[in-house]
Amino acid sequence: MPPIRFKAPLPVRFKVPKGKIVPLPPNKPDIVLGKSLVAARPNRITADEIEQARKTLRRHLGRKGDFMINIHATYAVTKKPEGVKMGQGKGNIDRFVARVPAGKTMFYIPSLNPIPGFNPNLYHFRVIASSLPMATKFRLQNNIFPGNLSAGRR
Repeated sequence: MPPIRFKAPLPVRFKVPKGKIVPLPPNKPDIVLGKSLVAARPNRITADEIEQARKTLRRHLGRKGDFMINIHATYAVTKKPEGVKMGQGKGNIDRFVARVPAGKTMFYIPSLNPIPGFNPNLYHFRVIASSLPMATKFRLQNNIFPGNLSAGRR
């Protein structure tokens, strides 16, 4: 099942502590076919940064270009107003973030068969990676296997 294109923030019932970003389980790697941008370190990404990346992809791929966003800002972050003293409870909700573990595929362009000898242009992913607050990797995953595995049976 493909990921949801946009997921609205859930209604906030509780203001939660910052906590730890839980890593991906080692027996379930997050691998998708096509070109993808993968988080190299765990970090929190704000809804504004995700929206900026979506606009960049749309600008570079055009109206018909298909891409998926695998992260959704559904985690509330609070902040106290300027000039408020310590204590007096937790502050109001300031923004929403996505908690992204290392190895998570954040954005990807689905494609199955690469053109042999063609070096893919990852310019739009480089633009997005420069605006994100963490280290990222580019991943190319296709359905061409080394040797004669892709040829099929004869």
